[in-house]
Amino acid sequence: MNYCPNCGNKLEIRNEKTKECLKCGYIDWNNLVNVSSIVVAYYKDQFVMVRLKENNKITFPGGYRDLGETLEEAARREFFEETGMTVNHLDVFKTYTKDSQHLVWIVYKASIEEVSFIDNNETSEIILVKDAKDILQDELRGNLTKQLFDDLV
Repeated sequence: MNYCPNCGNKLEIRNEKTKECLKCGYIDWNNLVNVSSIVVAYYKDQFVMVRLKENNKITFPGGYRDLGETLEEAARREFFEETGMTVNHLDVFKTYTKDSQHLVWIVYKASIEEVSFIDNNETSEIILVKDAKDILQDELRGNLTKQLFDDLV
């Protein structure tokens, strides 16, 4: 960012991590992050994962928040888009970060009453997981998926 979002004045370099507006005092901390809402939905004693069409990897339903959405709305929308199922009550479970991608995962736990799947452009199937042996580790998509998976099993 080169100009102050408050007054439009040019930002001056304060130090290696921040810029400052000398007119109004705004500080740009240069810590823009991408936020994803992830849902771990339980059906009885199993949780839902999805297989991605793009790379055949397995992950948890979720994705980026759209502007104007709350994190909970993003979680519900992404879960529906990737599974065809709805979740109502969400409980914050944990957060995960991946600094190299400026990425934060906000993970919610929920439950579903029944299992179904609606074909979509992102996922090819849902997978119900009860134990670590239900999924091969090399099928998991990325370190955040692996960390969350390990925390659940």
